[in-house]
Amino acid sequence: MTARARIVVVVLLLAGAAAYVHLNPPERITLEAGTLNAFPSALDGWRSVDLAFTEVVYEELEADDTLARRYTNEENESVWFVIVFHQNDRYGAHDPLVCYQSQGWMLIDSGLLRLEREAGDFDANWILVESASVMRLALYWWYTAGDLATADRDQFMSRMAASGILSNVTYGAFIRSSTVVEGHDLDGALERLRGFSETALTRLPALFAFEGEEE
Repeated sequence: MTARARIVVVVLLLAGAAAYVHLNPPERITLEAGTLNAFPSALDGWRSVDLAFTEVVYEELEADDTLARRYTNEENESVWFVIVFHQNDRYGAHDPLVCYQSQGWMLIDSGLLRLEREAGDFDANWILVESASVMRLALYWWYTAGDLATADRDQFMSRMAASGILSNVTYGAFIRSSTVVEGHDLDGALERLRGFSETALTRLPALFAFEGEEE
C-alpha cells in the first residue's frame, strides 16, 4: 500500500469514528455527589474518618465526586486515601506531583510499585516528597471503564476516549493513597501502601458498577 493510500484509509477511519460518535453520543452516566461515600469506611483492620477538600481544591479539580479519608490501623499507622471521579468526556488526569510542589513539598525520589489484583496486576506510581523534615510517600494510579488500572496517564486518557466510542460509557477516577515515612523507612511505607491499596482495589469494581456494566 502506498503512503497516499494509507493516508486515505486513516482519513476514512477517522471520519467513520467521528460519524459513529455523532450518531451514538456517550451515555450520560449520572453519579450524584456523595456516591463515593459507599466505599467501605473499614478495610481489614483499617478504620477511617472523613476529610474535606477546600473550596479552592474543589474548583480546581472540577470533579463529579470526591472521597477523602484518613484510615488508621491498630498500630496507629495512617493512610490518607483519595478518589477523584470524572465522567462524561471529562478526563480529570491531573499530575499529583504538581499539587505537592505547589504546597512546598520537594521531590526526593519516585518509581513504580507492582500491585496485585484478580483483574490483572499493574504498576502504580509512587513519589517520595519532603517538607519541613517530614517525608511523605504517595502511591497513585488511574482507573476507568473496563476495569483498567494504570500508572500511565496517557493510557488512561486513551482508554477513556476509546470507551466513549465503543461502549458509550466514559468515566474515570484518579486514586491516591499516601502515608508518612517514619525513620526514613521507605520500604516499610511502600509495603504499608501496597497492602492497603491492594485491599482497596477489591472494592472498586462494585463502587463503579453502572447499569449496563458487569461488576
